Amino acid sequence: MAKQKQLTIVSDGQALTISNPQEKAEKVFDLLDVSEATRQDYKYRIGLFLDFTGERGFNRNSFLDFKRALAERTDLAVATKNKYLATAKIFLKELNRIGKLPADITQNIKTFSQSKKHKRDGLNDEEMSKLTEAVKELPDTPQNARLKAILSLLVCRINHQTPSGDVAAIQTR
Repeated sequence: MAKQKQLTIVSDGQALTISNPQEKAEKVFDLLDVSEATRQDYKYRIGLFLDFTGERGFNRNSFLDFKRALAERTDLAVATKNKYLATAKIFLKELNRIGKLPADITQNIKTFSQSKKHKRDGLNDEEMSKLTEAVKELPDTPQNARLKAILSLLVCRINHQTPSGDVAAIQTR
């Protein structure tokens, strides 16, 4: 994504030219009440929308046109397309909220539908028992010790319903 020098927004017959749109977009994201990781993700992803509007101009249909352009791309997964779309939506909504855009041009435009076929259910109790028994039979090696430790954490997490990554809670039980 190339950094563009200017972006022209046409609204109600009036043109507004923004110099250094990437920098201005980053400043908009700096004002959001989100985690730093989310903020950095938005700053990274907004460039695609800015490049799109820089090439095609900006108008009331820019968000819808951006969605349609993303839909045609075969090099991006649906989840990635949704991330780019969400970033643009948050950016445009924030511009509307702070009075820089007269209307919310994201209204009534849906995200991409995602198939859930790649997502799988976790292990059931029977599968977990089989796995535990199989691991017990493994010889004592450093690699198998690591495998047993990982499985122990998994079993502990399932039994105590601790949130993912909550190692401190697992250690204290």
